[in-house]
Order: sequence, then C-alpha cells, then structure tokens
Amino acid sequence: MVSVFQETWNEGEAKGIIEMGHDFGLSEEDILARLQKKLNVSLQKAQEYISAYKKQNA
Repeated sequence: MVSVFQETWNEGEAKGIIEMGHDFGLSEEDILARLQKKLNVSLQKAQEYISAYKKQNA
C-alpha cells in the first residue's frame, strides 16, 4: 500500500516528468516509460498521471 506522502510525492514528480517530456518533444510512449521507471509505477498508473496532467495543461 502506498502512503499518502508517497502518492503526493509521486504526483509532483509525475507532473515534472510529463512537463519536461513535452518540452523535449518526447512521445507519450517515452514519457510513460520514464514514469514507470522513475516512479516504479504500473503502466495503468502512468497513464492516469498523463491523463490528469494533460487536462491541466490543455
């Protein structure tokens, strides 16, 4: 089980990874791979982060 602190930390890290990925022109697949590797999360969780921050930046 992931603690509230860890989830909050991951959300902040995910936002940074996604923003930098877009800034550097990375594909969504590359960003997903980085999220999974850096945050040690499942593909589904990485996709949730992308969806959440795509909506905020749109």
